[in-house]
Parts: sequence; C-alpha cells; structure tokens
Amino acid sequence: MKKRMLPLGLLASALLAGCGDQPSGATSGPGSCGDAADLISSIQGAQARSPRTGSTVTIEAVVVGAHVDGLGGIFVQEEQADRDGDPMSSEGLFLQVDGANPRVNTGEVVRARGIVGELGDGNRSLTALVDLSDFRVCGRADELPLPALIEEAPLLPEDWEAWEGMRVEIEPAATVVGNWSVLDRGELLVALGGRQWVPTDRHPPGEAARQLASDQARARILLDDGNVDGGMPEQVAWLRRQPSGDAPLRAGSEVRGIAGVLDQRYGSYRIHVDGRVEVSHAPRPQTAPEVAGALRIATFNVQNYFNGDGKGGGFPTPRGARDAEELKRQRAKVISTLRGLDADLYALTEVENDGYDKDSAIAELARELGASRGRPREYDYIRAPGERLGGDEISVGFIYRTRKLEPVGPSAALEGGPFARGNRVPLAQSFEARDSKGRFTAVVNHFKSKGGCEEADEANRDRGDGQACWNALRVDAARALAAWLATDPTGSGDPDVLILGDLNANSREDPIRLLEEAGYARARDEGNRADYSYVWSGLSGHLDHALMSTSLAEQFREIAVWHINADEMTAFDFRRGDRPRAIDARMFRADPFRSSDHDPLLLGFDIAPPPPEPAPEPADEDAATPAG
Repeated sequence: MKKRMLPLGLLASALLAGCGDQPSGATSGPGSCGDAADLISSIQGAQARSPRTGSTVTIEAVVVGAHVDGLGGIFVQEEQADRDGDPMSSEGLFLQVDGANPRVNTGEVVRARGIVGELGDGNRSLTALVDLSDFRVCGRADELPLPALIEEAPLLPEDWEAWEGMRVEIEPAATVVGNWSVLDRGELLVALGGRQWVPTDRHPPGEAARQLASDQARARILLDDGNVDGGMPEQVAWLRRQPSGDAPLRAGSEVRGIAGVLDQRYGSYRIHVDGRVEVSHAPRPQTAPEVAGALRIATFNVQNYFNGDGKGGGFPTPRGARDAEELKRQRAKVISTLRGLDADLYALTEVENDGYDKDSAIAELARELGASRGRPREYDYIRAPGERLGGDEISVGFIYRTRKLEPVGPSAALEGGPFARGNRVPLAQSFEARDSKGRFTAVVNHFKSKGGCEEADEANRDRGDGQACWNALRVDAARALAAWLATDPTGSGDPDVLILGDLNANSREDPIRLLEEAGYARARDEGNRADYSYVWSGLSGHLDHALMSTSLAEQFREIAVWHINADEMTAFDFRRGDRPRAIDARMFRADPFRSSDHDPLLLGFDIAPPPPEPAPEPADEDAATPAG
C-alpha cells in the first residue's frame, strides 16, 4: 500500500456496535493514515449488492467527487497501486456524510470507518459507507486514479455496476435522447450508439422487441449536475451554453467530453459531470418539409388546445392553458405551426370539445389561421353531426382550405362501443378536390393513450410486451373503425379513404397491424423523412399515422414529418410554470418549436378525377322499327 501523509483532521468519533460479522482479513479499528485498510474492491464485490453489507470497514482512498452539498457525501476511488485487477469489481465507493460537513476537495486522500450499506432498493442501489465513526484527511495524492474509459455501449447489464462510484470518461460522442429534466433537475439522458427507438416501432411485440429494449437500456446514461435533491438549477454547470433558442439541446444532439463519477441513484445510473462538455446541437428545421402532390394534408396533435369561453375568460379549463396569457402563448405557437405547414386539410386531435359556435376552440383555430395569412375566410371547419363530438373533454376536428376542397355531404361520427370512453369519437368527412373534382373520405382519430395504467381492467393491463396498457381498447377501436368505414358512413360512394390522427400505437403494434390487415396501407417514405413523430422516455417512434385504402394509395405522393416538437425540451412550450422569469424569457418564443409534444405529419396527394361516365348503350335500330 502506498505511503500516505499523517492525518489532518477528524470529523466524527462515535463508536458503533452490532454491525454484523467481520469477514476474514477485515480491519479491526480506524488505524492511522497509511495503515492497512479494506480494499474497496472487496467491499463492492462483483455483484449488484455488496457481499459485506452490514460490516464495519475502514477504507483509505482518493476523493474523486466532492458532493457533500448536493448529494450528502463524497466519492472515493482506490489508488492505482491498490486495485485488485478484477474488471467486474468497482474501485469506487460513496461515503455518506451526516452531520457536520467536512471540507474535502477532489484529489485529497481520506481515511474513513463506517458500515457498508446499500442506498436504494433491490439491485438498483448504491453501495456506500454509512454511519461513519471515523473520518480524516490524510493529505493529497500525487495524481488522481485513472478513470474507467468507456469506448462503447456496455455489453452486459452489470458493466455499469462494475464502475459504480468510480470516475469514468466516455470516449465516443453520446447522443441526446431525453432532455425533459435539464432545467428541472440538471439531468440529460444520453445514449451510446445514436438515437434510440421504441422497440415496437421496429419489431412486432415479441423477442426481437424485447432484445432491442434490453440493448438500448444498457447503452444509456444520465448526465447529472451532482445535486439530485436541489430542485431547479438556474445554471447547469456542465453546459458551456445554457439552453435557449440558439442552443436548444434537441434530441439527436451530440455530446463529447463526458467525464465524472458514476453514481446509481433513484433507479438510474448517472454520471455527475465534473467539467464542461462539448455539445453539437442538432439543427432546428425552420421550415416545413416539401412534399410532392397538388393537395397537402396534415395531421397534428395540438396538445389540449382549450380557449376558455372564447372571449378571454373562462379559466382555468380542465386542460391546456391555465389563463388567458398562457392561451395567447399557446395560440401563437399552434398557429405558427399550422401556417408553416400550409396544408389544404388539417386533421387535428386534442381540441377542446366545446361545440362549433364562433367562440369554440376549433372555430378560433380556423379563424386565427386565416387571419395569420391575411385571409380571414380562407379556412373553414367541419361540424360534427351533433352539438359535441362524444363526451370526452377533448375531441378531433378538421380545418380545410375552402378554395381547394369542398365538403361533400354531411359528416359522420362513430359513437358507442370502444368509443364510449377512452378512445375519442372519430369524425369522417368526404371532400371533393376543386381542381380535379376527385373525391376522398378522411377520418380523424384519437385512440386511448398508454397512460393511466392504474385504472386499467384485466383485459387492458400492461402485459409487458411493449404495447403498454389499454392495448385491448385500442385494438377494439381499430376493429370497429375498419368495420364502420366499410359501410361508407358518409355515403360518398367513393372507395378512397384516408385514416389520420394520433392512434397512440406504434407502427408494429396490434392496432396498426389490424388496420393494415383490413386493407389500409400505412404511408411510408423511402427517404426516411417520416421516421418518428413522438419521443417518450428517450425512445423515438410513431404514435401519429396516416393509412389509406388501396385506391387512394395510388394517388399518394409523399409523406414527411416536421420535427419541431418531439425533439425539443418541454421548457420551450407555452407554459410559464414555476421557472424563473429569466429562464422563461430565454426559452419562450412565438414560433412552432414545442407547440405540442407531437410532430405534425404532412402528406402530398394528386387526387385523381372521377372516372368518366360510361357511354350509353346504342339503341337497337331493328327493334325500334315498327313492323309493316
């Protein structure tokens, strides 16, 4: 063991008793700096939990992370000469400090005696030294112990565990996959190996999807500011540039130079970054993508667009903006998105279900969209058959450009059955393209979400197959929708049908596959411009879809997704929340970015003219000549 300097201080001296059996070779007392000490590797062991839990031990090691204020302790790492050479046993340890805070700095050598414990539950816990009976600073190390160098994603779940408490460095660039808590808790979720995908967006529920989920879980890590209980940070210390419209820290951005101590806390491995990282910010798409086709159709979840009483009052509402000022901010973002899409038909979800008079939410959106283009009457909206569309607080709706489309016949709604509760009532409307006179029927949908699992009955509980809860209800909705559309509910007499909306099911899940089996083709793009529309828990996938009948698929030209929302931090949205004014002023803009949590889909079609009327059969002249 390396010779160490004499002790410089003593923090605590309380003696402990009844702390479990001492293994062979354990130290019998605190000793002096430089005396024999328990190796951290023997305390950590090669498993998720320490083999010496409950034992009293003495360690002497180098401070690699001083986090007394933020985490209530420090991280120490064995000096290079004292490592055991086993790659599965960590050389780092967390020392939990209670009571008076020691003045300790990174690079100092400390000697401590305490009880081996696990902070956390089950196998997701941090091995630590707790209830310290002795703590002293023994001087400074000549150099810090070498960090663990991570060159690729861990190959086994226990690989992260083998570095717990140690200083680590990630050599390759890591990709930002989750940015929702940067300004809330100073955390950023990154992954080695690029963007991560919802397994059931790439594979049907089953073994392949489970394997992808497992592989991706091992490749992700949280970057943390070392202050997990400290609340909302005004500045994230490890970022050179604080998040703003110029530095949006979108999902897909790349982070380099990650170094810090590896912790396991609240069920997640995390690195408390001890320097500043380099971020290559993924660019924002300032304009909507171009799509081929004479007719542009968009589908967009407007994330609970509620407009109070439509006259500036009526707040708070059950969802959405909490007051008139937040509605103003939300309206600016949603309208800038709709205007940027420049669609001829908008299929909207999560619109307030407050009827169809001039003060309703859907009427306001149509009016404000036209006004934003200097053409107040350019757009109109479809009225449902009844005063409201079902009994949910939110509904679906259509806004259309009157010079491009003309509604044909009345709208139709599918109520009852799987749409009585949970799934929102679908709305169908047939349209005629004014240029070609061709017709098609569009139906906008919003199936039950994957949330609220605690309320799910046995049929709808989460079965662990990646489809989450309420899948059975979504399957019933898909089945009922296909059967209803087969009856031509709008009476169009035309086979061209387009299913749009937020189906809350990923591309390879049961509801989507059922609709495909019923003869509807999901709109795809070979240029990969429609690769995802939603990011949840760091996983990208499709919840928003466009599926079409075989006849309409022949008139389909292109699909793209405008990635303005799913990759963005929630702090860019319209809510003022509890953020300091300085942060809100830096984040909010009346632009499309984070106008919702879903990205809008944009499709292009060339609607074919109707087939010519068959020529009348020629008259039989002989039959028409009287006998004579």
